[in-house]
Amino acid sequence: MKDRDVHKRIQNLTEEIRRHADLYYRKDQPEISDEAYDALYHELLELEAAFPHLKDPASPTHRVGGKILEGFAKATHRFPQWSFDNVFDVDELMAWDARVRKLAHEAGFNESIIDYLVELKIDGLKVILDYEDGVFVRGATRGDGEIGEDVTENLKTIRDIPLTIDELRPISVVGEAWIEKSSLEKINAAREVEGLPAYANPRNLAAGTLRQLDTAIVAARKLRTFVYDIDSDELVIDTHDDELKFLEVSGFLVNEHRILVSSVQDIQDFYQSWIGKRHQQNYGVDGLVIKVNNRALREALGYTAKAPRFAIAYKFPAEEQTSQVLDIIIQVGRTGVITPVAVLKPVLIDGSTVSRATLHNMDEIQRLGLMIGDTVIVEKAGDIIPKIKQVLVNLRNGSEHAFDIKKAAKEGGISKIRKEISNSGVTMWYTDVDTDEVRIRSIAYAVSKKALNIDGMGEKQVRTFFEAGLIKHLVDVFRLDYDDVISLPLFKERATTNLLNAIDEARTQAFASFITALGITHVGEEIAELYADTFATMDDLRSASYDDLVAIYGVGPEIAAATVLYFADQEHSTELDELLKEITIIYEKKEGSSVCAGLTFVLTGTLPSLGRDELARRIKDAGGKVSSSVSKNTDYVIAGENPGSKLDKAQNLGVKVLDEEAVRKQFPSLL
Repeated sequence: MKDRDVHKRIQNLTEEIRRHADLYYRKDQPEISDEAYDALYHELLELEAAFPHLKDPASPTHRVGGKILEGFAKATHRFPQWSFDNVFDVDELMAWDARVRKLAHEAGFNESIIDYLVELKIDGLKVILDYEDGVFVRGATRGDGEIGEDVTENLKTIRDIPLTIDELRPISVVGEAWIEKSSLEKINAAREVEGLPAYANPRNLAAGTLRQLDTAIVAARKLRTFVYDIDSDELVIDTHDDELKFLEVSGFLVNEHRILVSSVQDIQDFYQSWIGKRHQQNYGVDGLVIKVNNRALREALGYTAKAPRFAIAYKFPAEEQTSQVLDIIIQVGRTGVITPVAVLKPVLIDGSTVSRATLHNMDEIQRLGLMIGDTVIVEKAGDIIPKIKQVLVNLRNGSEHAFDIKKAAKEGGISKIRKEISNSGVTMWYTDVDTDEVRIRSIAYAVSKKALNIDGMGEKQVRTFFEAGLIKHLVDVFRLDYDDVISLPLFKERATTNLLNAIDEARTQAFASFITALGITHVGEEIAELYADTFATMDDLRSASYDDLVAIYGVGPEIAAATVLYFADQEHSTELDELLKEITIIYEKKEGSSVCAGLTFVLTGTLPSLGRDELARRIKDAGGKVSSSVSKNTDYVIAGENPGSKLDKAQNLGVKVLDEEAVRKQFPSLL
């Protein structure tokens, strides 16, 4: 870097830091976060140290101012362990509150019963504690929500966890394992002496500790827990507030900082009061968790495909840093969508190095006013995905230039791109789905672990086969032979044999994995699972109508439309037929009766003895379908208390309505 450029950068930084210091200290009107200010200040310090002859005599630096690990058994949870959806500002919180109230009204609940229990979101490792006959029998990590790691012996070393309780009915207690920040500092100091890498944050240390095979190490580190939930088929507590009180009385440690409120403003006030206080605690706090307090309403609200509708995580402002945009490149997705990505000067944010940030689309670039060469504030959206939050335009030196997506595409070997406006009004750019790059990414997605799971065949291998002319479509993977594979530089004899064996193993696939591999727009693993649970065969799915699909819980209009369009496309249909010649689909047969086979049910209201989600599961296990809306194709509406408008529609259409007693008589195996 030339002295002239460094001098200009130092001048710009000096002026910008002075301006922000004035806004913060004198006018009390800060424009950027403390983290962003500190990052600019630190950059100036580094430049002044490296180029002391360019330092301004009046410089502001003169002022003092988250697979199962080997060694642990798998533990199948008694109850699915959901993750929460996130909101990041008060507008998103208000939108969530409005949805809760709308769904509650539709389910027949009076708005006056809606209140929320607001708790701190502890930044630790989720653990599930199982008790039988009052005895702690098993503890596990969350894992994938269905299967975790059995860490019972390690959890027994935590003094916060009672080994016996008075409650004799089987319960699963859910909480967060964490370690004190002061312990992190001591352990990292000891690791530095030993030449070992430091733990990035308390959560990483807690997770690493729980996965120690030596329980003596676990005990020495003195893990702690906060618990916050109960799952049980037999123990029913009417409110979440009472549930937490029950846990406290039973000897568990429940975080004391919680509040019962009835309005978004009360939540926002509590949120604002904790943004500053969160760092003062001896445990990590990264937001709030807001839950509907009334149990009956929670059951009526139910779940989406991945999260409860009755709860939301309200994340605190993410950690931030400043960086420079060195370039903007494009990535082509498996559906042909072109996504601009910012290449950043590497910076450390919340314990990890960030060198790229998604820009989503051209509208986002225009909204930010971003140019290549800009200094920007980078945050981790949801503490996970790096995102450019703001452009610091006052630090421009004249060398910055605009991003041209057409030029970038051409330089990337993409000759044709097109612009489309989405239903939400966002400008998206696409390349044709039959281009080489899209085909490569589509095949790589299909053979990945989340789909067909062909071990030893990642994007690098797919690209090599494709460029060698050995594969063009997914089905070609299953037609590779020994001579094809070993002819390529990537493969020796053993690697060739291993890959061909992996391909043979992939010739038998679970229905959901096969659906995922098709790469239908908007259909990932979760929606594929919903389709596999709903349809008995591939033929049933490919012939399903839009109305059939949109009626499935968790499947929205965009997903349903994309699915119908996929199967209506002749090229897709031909490729699917060819693929089915190579792959055998295993259709899981649900254990239990088939008393509901061929019948479609709609559930509404609250049943006295069973939650709607559990009843829906039992109907599906018995061969039936559960729809979210009443139509002429509905066979039965099962109505509990406060059934709402679905009951009226059923009566208008002449659909048979069953209360709990009628269900017990006609379908006794369901209750």
